[in-house]
Parts: sequence; structure tokens; C-alpha cells
Amino acid sequence: MKKNTIRWWVLLGVVLVVYNVLAFALPFPKTAVFAVSYLFSMIAILAQIYVIRTAFYRGEGVKSKFYGFPIAKVGVIYLAIQLIGGLVFMALGLAVPVWLPLVLYVVLLGIAVAGFVAVDAARDEVVRQEVKLEKNVSRMREFQAKGQALVALNKVPEAARPLEKLAENLRFSDPVSNEALAEIEDRLAECLAQLQSEVAAQKKEQILSLCQQAEQVLAERNQLCKLSKAK
Repeated sequence: MKKNTIRWWVLLGVVLVVYNVLAFALPFPKTAVFAVSYLFSMIAILAQIYVIRTAFYRGEGVKSKFYGFPIAKVGVIYLAIQLIGGLVFMALGLAVPVWLPLVLYVVLLGIAVAGFVAVDAARDEVVRQEVKLEKNVSRMREFQAKGQALVALNKVPEAARPLEKLAENLRFSDPVSNEALAEIEDRLAECLAQLQSEVAAQKKEQILSLCQQAEQVLAERNQLCKLSKAK
């Protein structure tokens, strides 16, 4: 990602230099149309500083940076249209009234700003939802890890299959938690904590009983998940 941002900065510098060379080296009539076209072209180029920083520097994590590419795309489209339009109107400086390019440039800038705001808001919402989902699945991921650890910790042959079955059922349970599942997941957490103690103590009867209890609680949780999704 760092290399990509460096390329953007280098490309922006090249565009700035090339455009200035074209604007002043070509025999454009230096009219008010030229001045307006040059001004808005420079605004478009300088606006890319905001675009690059918003797209690739704001937000945390690789995903946030990845979702910044649509923002950069909007910036590139705006820049390309403005620069091409600017050169065209510079060439037609004696044939068009100054109000025509001025109005078009202002409208284009307004559309670009609206696009930046909309795409940036969409990026923020996607990242927020992903963070929320990551938090929502963290508890079940913890339960799944505990289930696998219990299988590895167990030294009681008769308890091997029940523990493996419990670990497998935890693994394939719906990983997304919500507020409605908090109470039953607390019960499941308590079962697993007790089970961990009994497995460490190698108490067969208690292990088998707690496995059955944990399976029942997990089944209840899975049913609640289905009901909450059906609403």
C-alpha cells in the first residue's frame, strides 16, 4: 500500500508539471477563459492531495485503505475531465464567453465534491459494519478455541468422543452473536469453564455430564439464532 501511495504522489507531480508546460507552451490566447480554465485545473490538481490523503491515509487497517480506491477513482475521473476540458476551453478562448466554462467547471466541482462525500461515507459504513461483525463473532471464536483445547487436554478415553462432538458442534454453530444471545452464551461460557476444570482433573462422570449440558445449551443458542434471523 505504501508503494501505491508513493506512485500516486509521483503521478500527481508529473501531471502538475506537464499541465503547466502545455498550458503556457502552447499558443493559447491569454484571455479570461484561459485564466478561469487554468484556475480550476489547478484546483482539480491540488484537490488530489485531499483525495490521496483521504483514500490512503485516513482510517486504520488494510481493508480501510483498500476501500479508499473508489475515492481515488472519483478523484481521477474529476481530474481527467477538468484537465481535458480546461485545455479545450483554453484553445477556444476567443470563441466562447467566459461564463460558459465557469459554470461548467463549478458544476463539475460540485459533482466531484458530492461524489467524494458519498464514496467516503460508504467506505466508513462498510468498515464500521466489518468491525462490528468482527466483534460479534469474537465470542463464538473463543468458544470454538476452548472446545479444541478441551479435546487436546483430555486424558479420559471415554470422554474423547463427547468432547470431540462438542468441539465440532461449536465449530459449525452460527458464529454471529447479538444482544438476544448474551444470556445463553453466558451459560455456555460457564459450562465450558467448568468443563475445563473437570477435564484438567480427569473426572469422567463430571466431564460426560457437562458435555451433555453444554450440548443442550448450544442447541438452545442455535435455535435462538434461527428464530432471530426469521424475524
